[in-house]
Amino acid sequence: MTHQHDLSGQPEGEVNFGFEDLFFSRTDRRGVILAGNDVFQRVSGFAWAELLGAPHKIIRHPDTPRAVFRILWDALGGGHPMGGYVKNRARNGDYYWVFAVILPTDEGFLSIRLKPSTPLFTQIGAVYADLAARERTERLDPGDSARMLWTTVTEAGFTSYTTFMASALGQELAARDTRLGRPADPRTRRLIEMNDALERVTQEQKKLLRSFEALQSIPNNMRLVASRLEPSGGPVSAISENYRASSLVISDRLRSFVSGRENLCDRVSRQVARALFLLGANRVLAEMIASFRQADPVAGVDWPMEAEKLGRARDLTLQESRTALASAVGHAEELARSSAEIRRLMLGLDTIRVMGRVECGRLRENGTGLVATIDQLDLFHAEIKTRLETILRLSEQIGGVMNRFVAGDLQG
Repeated sequence: MTHQHDLSGQPEGEVNFGFEDLFFSRTDRRGVILAGNDVFQRVSGFAWAELLGAPHKIIRHPDTPRAVFRILWDALGGGHPMGGYVKNRARNGDYYWVFAVILPTDEGFLSIRLKPSTPLFTQIGAVYADLAARERTERLDPGDSARMLWTTVTEAGFTSYTTFMASALGQELAARDTRLGRPADPRTRRLIEMNDALERVTQEQKKLLRSFEALQSIPNNMRLVASRLEPSGGPVSAISENYRASSLVISDRLRSFVSGRENLCDRVSRQVARALFLLGANRVLAEMIASFRQADPVAGVDWPMEAEKLGRARDLTLQESRTALASAVGHAEELARSSAEIRRLMLGLDTIRVMGRVECGRLRENGTGLVATIDQLDLFHAEIKTRLETILRLSEQIGGVMNRFVAGDLQG
């Protein structure tokens, strides 16, 4: 998607605002605007009298797919914070992009929005353009469109939309710090690293499961070889049956924590992503509160009351991020135990494989087919061991970061 640019380098039709600017708005449960800040009013181009009491969709741009709002509202309706890239429309028809951090409150919802600038933002812009066009031409239901967006996110390597949004917020905050000449926030950096490591663990475990499932054909080959080499129930047959049974146990164990809804890997990822998102929200809330001290009076907006509401939200995000990380630690410990059990079971599988190699020696030239089968096992075992080592190394890295946070490092 290309844009014409004016002499300043600003795309034609895009409202200009700075990286230092943070938008604030608060609505009731129906999405009616109850309060906002000067950045929101200035960039949107609406007068205060037009904003207060108006539905928040007054700034909605048709280029933002309805899928985005379906995902946001589903999360917020369940009492969960959520974020998203949103293209808004100003009063004069111009547009502006924001990354919105939205939190449910007792009265409704509050949102802090910042200027996005990462490569991820560039990628999502192209995805939105395609999806919005499909919504219009194919008259997609928002639910179907939301599933398409979720699929796009998972194909990009994220295990859920929550982990995608958490990663996006962390990256946008880090990029914003750089643009404003601020030192990097160590909490955000460590949580981004942990989130990325968790995504890699999940992908490695899925590959590990596929490797084990591919193994299932090898004991069958071994039985066919055995039927040509020995009477029924001979040593090669017994080895193939023991190998099949042991590998099935490992596959079932792996499947239980990498497949299906509420699997162990996803539970850890979601809780870490939730903590990352909440800590990012905590940062922008603190900055927003500070800006109210210099705010000019606005009829219908009580700045001290808004600051108090934001303060309560900030306290809650810190508290909930601690809870999320504590939950993640519990799940991660279970994941570590499961990984250690897989490694222990692999030792048993290795023993059976070695017994097969011994039989190859006993059978000598008659065991050519068995040698080829055992060679296949050697390759699979080497691949599986490499993946297990990667998983255990990443798990230790994740555990170290989480324990530092839970020990009280959330404040900075």
